[in-house]
Amino acid sequence: MICEKGKCTGCFACYNICPRNAIMMKEDEFGYVYPEIEEDKCIHCNLCRKICPSLNKVTFYQPQKCYAVYSKNSEIRNKSTSGGIATTLSQYIIENEGIVYGAAFTEEGNVEHIRVSQKEDLHRLQGSKYVHSYINQVLKAVKQDLEMDKLVLFIGTPCQIAGVRKFLNKDYSKLILVDIICHGVPSQKYLKNAILNIKGNLNIDRVNFRNNNQYQFQIIQEDKEVCCVPTEKSSYVEAFIRTITLRENCYHCMYACSQRVSDITIGDFWGLSKEAKLYDQAEKGVSVMLVQTDKGKEFLQQCSNLFEMEERKYEEAIKGNSQLKAPAVQDKFYERFRKYYLKYGFEKAYDKVSGLFRLKASLRKMKYYFRKAKK
Repeated sequence: MICEKGKCTGCFACYNICPRNAIMMKEDEFGYVYPEIEEDKCIHCNLCRKICPSLNKVTFYQPQKCYAVYSKNSEIRNKSTSGGIATTLSQYIIENEGIVYGAAFTEEGNVEHIRVSQKEDLHRLQGSKYVHSYINQVLKAVKQDLEMDKLVLFIGTPCQIAGVRKFLNKDYSKLILVDIICHGVPSQKYLKNAILNIKGNLNIDRVNFRNNNQYQFQIIQEDKEVCCVPTEKSSYVEAFIRTITLRENCYHCMYACSQRVSDITIGDFWGLSKEAKLYDQAEKGVSVMLVQTDKGKEFLQQCSNLFEMEERKYEEAIKGNSQLKAPAVQDKFYERFRKYYLKYGFEKAYDKVSGLFRLKASLRKMKYYFRKAKK
């Protein structure tokens, strides 16, 4: 291991920096990937440890501005899970001969960061992906594009953004880093278990986890809906929301705080005040956009005509997004779920712990009515 297992975010920075390709990203029994050094290839240069965000100081920035935002492009907005901000920013970059990097489903059913240079491929990056996206060798491609003086937009979780910064080890004027407000990430193995349980194979185009403000587990193949499971019947989505399947480091994430590591932060504007001018658009999806750096501010000014925007107080965004205050709280049945998972598999393991959830809720209800009757 490069750092302690419980601190590793799986950002792939070490994997990309190794000059001898001596680092492999390997799954543990729950499907979470961690770096493993092949000693026979290692030349002990320690570059992996020198750039690891979990071992070295990471620079955080205080947001300068906070906005409620949605895209003026109704087609993009209708196909997005919130205000269509990421897609609109990406389209602007492509139209200005730039490159976009973001998470997409692959033909093998994996979720990986990919390089997009054509507008017609941007649809692959749309939609929330509630799973750990593999960066793979993408950071090398990012550096190559920047060295060729290309405009680059990289969208990822805060820990992935920290990995990009540490790998590059310098600031590039044409690099825009956008992080998403992250709840935490389950493993891809868990996601594949859920897909196999529903469909029987991994031959899919993608999974849609959101329909505006509604959670779901919708499998798409050849641009057609194969099935759509609502939240209350989707063990994967429910387990994610209950924070029972997140990566270990997510429960003490140092990036889940009011300061950010990116140029711009985006997410849902949960808790948008009724007094806001854009509040009547909340059902269709309104995003929060935090601007941390002067570079981010300048970039937003260049493309602000693409958005409906309203400046809001940062405290309002923090109030509605718990991950701007603190990491996700580990569910008390986390360890029991993992134990059941190794024995029974994903669906049965979650069925067992969800039964405990329901029992606990029933006991609380009984205690409530008992106390009320005594009064």
